[in-house]
Amino acid sequence: MAVKELKDIKQGDKIVLEGNVYSVKRIEQSEVAKHGKSKCRLELEDDKGNKKLLIRLSDFQVETR
Repeated sequence: MAVKELKDIKQGDKIVLEGNVYSVKRIEQSEVAKHGKSKCRLELEDDKGNKKLLIRLSDFQVETR
């Protein structure tokens, strides 16, 4: 397993979140805001079809598989 920042994640990557493995279905990155950081919005889906939405700063780190 490797650790990546959200800004380096691509569509189709698999990430580990809360002990579950999710596939990234869609990713959007905002422009740099007034606080000097951008945000990433990820639409995730696990192997059972459960969907999850994750919105974090682009430098947030996640485990990948």
